[in-house]
Amino acid sequence: NEIIRISSLALFRVSSVFLAASSKTGCSAFNLKSSPRQLVNFGTTCHNNPPAFLQTSCRFVQTRGRSPGGSQLRVSASSDNEQRTTSMDFAIDPHSDEEARLLTTKLGLNDQQHEKLVQLSSLVVEWNESINLISRKDCTESVVFGRHIMPSLAVGVVPLPDDQEFASATRVVDVGTGGGFPGLPLAIAYPDTKFLLVDSVGKKLTAVQAMADELGLQNVKTHHGRAEELVDDVVEGSSHRRAYDICFGRSVAALPKFCFWVSDLLQKEGQLLYIIGGPIDETVESKLTSENSIDDLLEYEGASDKRVLVFGQKAVTSIAAESGEVKEKRGSRNSKNKRSRNKKVKGAWAKKDNSATKQRGYEGFKRFEINS
Repeated sequence: NEIIRISSLALFRVSSVFLAASSKTGCSAFNLKSSPRQLVNFGTTCHNNPPAFLQTSCRFVQTRGRSPGGSQLRVSASSDNEQRTTSMDFAIDPHSDEEARLLTTKLGLNDQQHEKLVQLSSLVVEWNESINLISRKDCTESVVFGRHIMPSLAVGVVPLPDDQEFASATRVVDVGTGGGFPGLPLAIAYPDTKFLLVDSVGKKLTAVQAMADELGLQNVKTHHGRAEELVDDVVEGSSHRRAYDICFGRSVAALPKFCFWVSDLLQKEGQLLYIIGGPIDETVESKLTSENSIDDLLEYEGASDKRVLVFGQKAVTSIAAESGEVKEKRGSRNSKNKRSRNKKVKGAWAKKDNSATKQRGYEGFKRFEINS
């Protein structure tokens, strides 16, 4: 069989690593003039017998689907001490029947929902050219589908306490939605659930609402502002307080701060689902209900390097109380932007003092009469 073609980008990324390994080990099997076949053979050797100084791990992952260049070989090199990943490591061609459609079918989505997810991938790439919804590095439909859409859908299959299901939730809120994740993919998957997507960046919400409208998502609304201020709204505040079955976010802020923002939104039996990649504080970890890797949720190894944390409403309230965060009182008399009533303003009219002696310009004036 013919060796699968290796893109020039992949060759450029790993050439320095292979050259270093070659010089250290005294192996002349690889140089800049080596053919793709020699590169693969040398990479296999490094993978099976990694040099001690580098402990290089070479991953060769074949991606299938209807990509313009056909089948490709994706190569990445990383150290055992520091696992380096890029968005391309999680790319999935949304048009691929072997990967994308198989994954969405396993999640119980029909063909129409799958096509909307594919369309969403295209819309995000299109909008990302003018508004920075996600990282513009390696922003392709495959990256959007694999790195953003599929991990978002994993939130919907997280096991919840007391045999609760995401599908039974009536109202959910996505705080810090950014480019619409995980809110938009979940709104496609669960059309009977009402979604509120919140973000403080107005231009991102403009794009998110436009994408929701183009996808025909009648169950999506957006809110421009801060999540912690939702319940303080004079008109609609009561409709948000303790009103949501599920709240979720994706690496928006440190968990104590995030819990402070959303603590007034969750109803008594509500759940917080938080997508995160790094470690969390021990005090926060002690209040966890469950922790689920996205690979396990999707039953697909290598789908994501992140996990979904689950916290009950009481735990969220407790973490918020211990966070040290204080809600800013807007519009109060003690506000820094509010002038004190007793403070004199430069250039203001002085109050009239009626007790002072009136100054007359004609005091002591004597009338002189002229006799004719």
